[in-house]
Amino acid sequence: MRPRTTARFLPENDSTLANYVKGLPVSEWNIVGKPALIVLHMQHAICDLEGRIAHVGHAKAAHDSGIIPNQQKLLKVFREKKLPVIYVNAITDPVKAKSAPVLGKFWGTVTGGVNLPNTKDVEVIKELPPQPGEPVIGNFPFSMFANNNLEQMLRDLKAQTLVLVGVSTDMVVLASCWQASDLYFNLVVPSDASAGANQASCEAAMKMINAIAMVAPTEEVLQRVHALEL
Repeated sequence: MRPRTTARFLPENDSTLANYVKGLPVSEWNIVGKPALIVLHMQHAICDLEGRIAHVGHAKAAHDSGIIPNQQKLLKVFREKKLPVIYVNAITDPVKAKSAPVLGKFWGTVTGGVNLPNTKDVEVIKELPPQPGEPVIGNFPFSMFANNNLEQMLRDLKAQTLVLVGVSTDMVVLASCWQASDLYFNLVVPSDASAGANQASCEAAMKMINAIAMVAPTEEVLQRVHALEL
């Protein structure tokens, strides 16, 4: 298969261009090199219906949207292929939180004692339990690379393509995509494996992500991973 072709190099009457502009996946693409699946912020405080900040709406969105079954499918195939799986949870850095910005409603959550280290808040939800040997690391505050050694882990694993899933699309997923692109990783973002409380904001974020990543349905991503010869 040919690699994905971006819209700016396509003639205006090409149907693939119309699909790209609409945010739909083009039909011909391949995972580049070795992929790693990264599960973002699927933790108790955020995504459990009884979590401490469930009132924000991310937990309801995660359960109502159907992203959890899709994440389970991705986890299954990555494990079967013995490919890397990494969980990144939001873990508040108590020291940095003391000097957090005050402008913006998000920062009130940071200073409110949520997602502190070694608490139930930062445990992965029961539907997506990590398997032995799968790292569970923290990030703070937005990008999955912030306040940890994730980049070095991925370099050591020789991962070239990152498959990102989680909550929420318009925060950690979007922020992580931008930084991963700055670090020259290839990106795949399943269109139906991330969600957030604000659907309009998440849809807008996915349109932005589509410019720097392959955005495709989970089933299409699964087909590409199954086809890998490693």
